[in-house]
Parts: sequence; structure tokens; C-alpha cells
Amino acid sequence: MAFELPVLPYSYNALEPYIDTETMHLHHDKHHAAYVNNLNAALQGHTLANLPVEEVVRHINEVPENVRTAVRNNGGGHVNHTMFWRS
Repeated sequence: MAFELPVLPYSYNALEPYIDTETMHLHHDKHHAAYVNNLNAALQGHTLANLPVEEVVRHINEVPENVRTAVRNNGGGHVNHTMFWRS
């Protein structure tokens, strides 16, 4: 099971004039997508990739040391952005 970029639950222009469409595309389609892609790459072949991302981040000290920083940064970014889209 690979981690996936969640679908934006509203249109890209829904937050205008506070956040414009271009910024939303950048943050969702590129920035958040990069977190997801990098997290998948870091955990490729590890059984941790089968857990929900919140569980992986919650148990970060159990993540192999050679990928821990990548998982912390990208998993945390994925979780934070997912929470933001829902807010």
C-alpha cells in the first residue's frame, strides 16, 4: 500500500481571495505531492509502508535510522497538509 495524495475536498478557487488558485495548485499538486512521493520512496520495501501515515509518524523512533529523517520530514508534511485541506 503506497501513501496517496488526497483529493482536495473543494475547488482550487474556494479559498479566494485569501488563497488564490495558483497557490492552491502549487501547494496541493506539487508541494504536498512531493511529500507523498518522497515518503513512498523512503519506505519502499518496508512493512511500515502498510500502516497509516499517522501511525508511522507516531512511532517515528521505530523507523529505521537510515530513512528516519526522510520519513519524519515527508510523513509529517503529508499529515500536516492533509489536516490543512480538511480545515
